[in-house]
Amino acid sequence: MTVQTYLFYSGRCEEAIRLYEEVFPAEVLFLVRYKDGPPELMPEGGENLILHATLRIGDTVLNCSDSFDAAGFSGFALLTHVDTIAKAKRIFTSLKEGGRVRVPLAGSPWAARYGIVEDRFGIVWKLQVDETEERVQVVEP
Repeated sequence: MTVQTYLFYSGRCEEAIRLYEEVFPAEVLFLVRYKDGPPELMPEGGENLILHATLRIGDTVLNCSDSFDAAGFSGFALLTHVDTIAKAKRIFTSLKEGGRVRVPLAGSPWAARYGIVEDRFGIVWKLQVDETEERVQVVEP
């Protein structure tokens, strides 16, 4: 059994896919538009919107759609383990464009770098780099 994340972008799915292809890079494994799906599912004027797409980011499979049934993103975040600080900085900087920083990317007691950023679509990304030599040491009072 597997459990996969499914994200609904309410008309901005293709824009999100293009961003993630550039930032991570994500690989599109499957993509079907509403015009190629069941007619009863197609929103008015939405022929070219995405009915379903499957992406691979590293070892993770992410599913997404332009469905208008979902009302925003809340109650979750995507934790992303990044192998280098340089790569984490690049990803963090790209994701914050048009979005907002919730926690700046910095050293922490559990990681060389950790930060939280909300992208321009409202997806919350937690980035973590596990390079042990640069972890911040916590001193107990």
